[in-house]
Amino acid sequence: MFMLLLAFAAFATSILSGVFGMAGGLILMGVYASLLPVATAMVLHGTTQIAANGMRAVLLFREVYAPGLRAYTVGALLAFIALSQLRVVLPPFGVFLGLGLLPFAARLMPADKLDFANPRAAMLCGALVAGVQLLAGVAGPLLDVFFLQTRLTTRQIVATKAVTQVFSHGLKLVYFGTLLKAGQLDAELGLYVVIAALLGTTVGTRILEKISDHSFRRWTRVIVLWTGGFYLCKALVLIVP
Repeated sequence: MFMLLLAFAAFATSILSGVFGMAGGLILMGVYASLLPVATAMVLHGTTQIAANGMRAVLLFREVYAPGLRAYTVGALLAFIALSQLRVVLPPFGVFLGLGLLPFAARLMPADKLDFANPRAAMLCGALVAGVQLLAGVAGPLLDVFFLQTRLTTRQIVATKAVTQVFSHGLKLVYFGTLLKAGQLDAELGLYVVIAALLGTTVGTRILEKISDHSFRRWTRVIVLWTGGFYLCKALVLIVP
């Protein structure tokens, strides 16, 4: 039942991410962090997100914005190299606090000057998103800031986000995989969540085709901010005796 619960969470949140290109990973990280040790949650979340985003990237590969992706990769690698020297693993409280503050902090950034179509902005995006993912596990709301005022279409946004997340979560697997003790992650569980993520992504991508650009942007903001508020409450619960 425990494995089925985690697999269902992967399926449901992959549908959400398939539609909006984000939000699902933020919710899924909270679920995993609530039920598993931090390092295990990070690795399982990374595995799930690579499967979900990888499937989404395959389905929409013609829409990927390659110039921005190249710059993003450079920034992400720089952040990975820097943080690898520190080997920081936040406690559960720190993870939930980061997940809760991230959506609101991201909204304070000047979105009109952070267009992913700009190579410098894309490189900054890679460094910030990869860095936050290595600390809090997910950085979807921060990634979204770089697409709010872009000229890219909805399908280009979802496709490009998918590829960036495959790369960043791959770095997260490398980072936390070396910290994971033997036997902390069950291979059968990993298989369940991957299959669930692939199915959820397929369903979500089909729903995406029926959603307008206006609805896409409006609901993305609403879902992410409400999720952030919930995680802030969760962090407060953890620190109140």
